[in-house]
Amino acid sequence: MVRKAFDEQLALLKALLVKMGEYNCEAIADAVTALETQDAELARKTKAVESLVDEKEQQIERLCLKLILKQQPVASDLLFVTSAMKMITDMERIADQAVDISDLVIKMSRLPYADSLEEITDMAERVQDMVRKAAEAFVETSGEKAKEVCRADDAVDDLFEVVKGKLTGIVHKDIEEDNNGEQALDLLMVAKYLEKIGDHATNIAEWVLFMITGEHKKLN
Repeated sequence: MVRKAFDEQLALLKALLVKMGEYNCEAIADAVTALETQDAELARKTKAVESLVDEKEQQIERLCLKLILKQQPVASDLLFVTSAMKMITDMERIADQAVDISDLVIKMSRLPYADSLEEITDMAERVQDMVRKAAEAFVETSGEKAKEVCRADDAVDDLFEVVKGKLTGIVHKDIEEDNNGEQALDLLMVAKYLEKIGDHATNIAEWVLFMITGEHKKLN
């Protein structure tokens, strides 16, 4: 009976983590769609999604502490719960960075955009997939899916370098022509935040592997 109750709480923990991941993907998608459409109102919606992520983080923290203090989990379950507590820190930061992107979108709205939106959109799609797969890897206890996430970060890093090269060129040109290169710098920051989201998704995947193996390794 005690084990059944414990398993039900572990299932709830998984469901909360999946929902947190879904909210993060929604926040990233809204932020980048707002960037593409110059929609300041949609960008502001991201802050509401961030609040939902924070709420889930608090629920997960309370549940993890309850499982540790009241259920005295065995080694494998303790790895599961410990990993979940580590993962939600990265998930919360992903939401923060989606809001950072939205703040830049609001600042840049109703202005013609510089180059590199195509690469930024590609980065956004890739990091959303990484966040989603990292949560799935946790729920499915899938080491292979976790490793996929870590490998996918290389492509995001490569795209960031492309964006950086293009936008740095625009900034230098604007300086030479006495124009304002501020927007190109803002877009570069959007790309940087997306790169960081990829890093956080990789961190989550590494905690999944820790849960499976009991060993924490940096894979990217």
